[in-house]
Amino acid sequence: MSVSAEIVSFPRRMAAVFYDTLLIGVTTAILGGIIATSIAHLSGIQLQPGSPLSNALFILDLIIAFGLFGWFWTHGGQTLGMRAWKIKVITEDGSPFLWTHAFFRYVGALLSWMALGVGYWIAIFDPHKLTWHDRFSRTYLVRTAR
Repeated sequence: MSVSAEIVSFPRRMAAVFYDTLLIGVTTAILGGIIATSIAHLSGIQLQPGSPLSNALFILDLIIAFGLFGWFWTHGGQTLGMRAWKIKVITEDGSPFLWTHAFFRYVGALLSWMALGVGYWIAIFDPHKLTWHDRFSRTYLVRTAR
């Protein structure tokens, strides 16, 4: 981690997460809803919670979200929430942010949430304010110009 980089505070990080959850969550829900409605209409199958089709659509929603996050991270290092809160994700070694980094960051963030958010809360106690997915993907957040 670069010594000159300003460490992103936990509240700032969580504000960006909240913002992105709203934006990407709504986008994923709309796209997933369109796909689910189309499949249900064309096939005549009703979606039931826990059904194979419902589970497949949930996986599709995760893939759509990964595509959105990954695209933002690999094209400038900032989601819309990160732009609003002046945060950028970069790699530990300064190399370009690749889809491989995006994959490990996204999977790590999912694991962080599945552990009741512990992967995020750990940043409060970490000396470099890193989350599980920061460490897992070998990336970290920095403040951008004010």
